[in-house]
Amino acid sequence: MSPGDAAAHRLRIQLPSGASFEAEGSPGFIAAERQEFIALQAGRRGTSAAAESGPDAGEPAWETLLESSGQKLAMRAKLRGERGERDACLILLAAARTLLRERRPTAAQIARWLRASGYPIARVDRAIQASIDQGEILASGSRRARRYELSGPGLAKAFRLGRQHAAFIDPSGTAK
Repeated sequence: MSPGDAAAHRLRIQLPSGASFEAEGSPGFIAAERQEFIALQAGRRGTSAAAESGPDAGEPAWETLLESSGQKLAMRAKLRGERGERDACLILLAAARTLLRERRPTAAQIARWLRASGYPIARVDRAIQASIDQGEILASGSRRARRYELSGPGLAKAFRLGRQHAAFIDPSGTAK
């Protein structure tokens, strides 16, 4: 397998309920994303995804990851790696959905949250374009009315990233 073939794996699932899943990347990445999607779908049918998948399933420990007051969000620690801004945006969108009940924040709100988290960002649309292209984030509107929201696979990825980052910040899981 050559280095160019690493991203050649692709999986697309369309369920009778209308839910769809699409992933592209390494086989391990696709398997992890598929498991998250299945867990989310099981949770929507009324069964507990946390009971099926163990203690790691479900929402991350927001109090460990974020500081929030009013309509402000800020991550307590920056994410490592080259995709830090993009992954931080996924986590912030999931937190806004859960904590602030804001399903579709504007680009200006997201930019404020990212700057407060320590990411010197100029334009949100450029920072998250790869997530939009992969279908993790949905964009609507234009110019100043542009809003972003997480898709199903994007929410699953945001929760997984949030749980991993919370475990990095507090390995014992005791911070409340």
